[in-house]
Amino acid sequence: MKIRKQRIKNFTWSAFLGIILCCGVLFTACGGSWSNEENRTDEENRINEERADEGNGADASVLEHEWEEEETQKEIPEKTQDTEDVTEQNKEKFYQLAQEQGLDEAEAQVYYERLCEDDVFRDGTAVLISLYIEDLDGNGQKDMIAMVQEGAFYLYGEGGIYFYMNEDEAYCFREDYYPFCKNLNVVTGDFDNDGNVEIVFESMGTGCGGAGDWYVVMLKYKNHGMEEMKLPAEPDERHYIRVQVTQEMQKDTYSAYCPYLDETIFFEAENHSEPNQVRVVGGSMSDYFDICSMEYEGRDALVVSEYLCGEGGTVHCVGIARFLMLWEKDGSSRIEKWWIDQR
Repeated sequence: MKIRKQRIKNFTWSAFLGIILCCGVLFTACGGSWSNEENRTDEENRINEERADEGNGADASVLEHEWEEEETQKEIPEKTQDTEDVTEQNKEKFYQLAQEQGLDEAEAQVYYERLCEDDVFRDGTAVLISLYIEDLDGNGQKDMIAMVQEGAFYLYGEGGIYFYMNEDEAYCFREDYYPFCKNLNVVTGDFDNDGNVEIVFESMGTGCGGAGDWYVVMLKYKNHGMEEMKLPAEPDERHYIRVQVTQEMQKDTYSAYCPYLDETIFFEAENHSEPNQVRVVGGSMSDYFDICSMEYEGRDALVVSEYLCGEGGTVHCVGIARFLMLWEKDGSSRIEKWWIDQR
């Protein structure tokens, strides 16, 4: 143990002396470094002064700073200007549409301020697409529907439809599959005859072929709230009734068969190719579109349409299938009848 302690003691003194020597070397090195740094700084100052006298490069750092500041100023105002432009466009469009619907400026301002209070326009990043200001529930007070498109691209789900019913808080409809980029079509009625108004609305998407792609929604306004109602459709389909189109042997003659109703309708339309046999050539395309309301046997009914194509493909329209829909108070619905119109 004594030998071990002596070794440790000797090691400690050796280590201590080594540390002192290292510190001395580092101190000398640092002193030299500081001296070199000072010399380098003096040399750079001399060079910069010479460049300033010659008018070359002495203001490089200043110019770089000015360039960065210019870029910053260029970015921020552009964004602000864009949002200001959209805000002004929304305001102009709102007052224009309000005027077309019979509102004076003072009345329109009240509705416009409600949209601004709820930040419907998302600080100038959302675009007003459609506006309805009318008495939707028949109580003598005007209501408002405003649809905005919020995304930079025409992608589905990028937007919202705001319903302002009487003095209630706004109800906002959002759906990932709904297209908010085209004009809104709205119809109303008490379709289930329960004393409450139903609001049916549709908007066209960006799809190609046939009638394009549409999205139809039905809401019931009841007890100061909104609830969605179902439309008659195929099982596992949201808004669709299958129709099969057959080219008959007689020229410019077709038949349409609806399995949902198990009914067939014969109708006339121009052939794309000469018939040589009875054959299935097409059918219904896309979802319901072209909604409208009508009175049927003393009650409100909803009419929806489907595009029918023939042997010439999706661009060969042979007719429009119309479906008249009714609802009962328990929420059940049915297709009362259907027919084919020429386009």
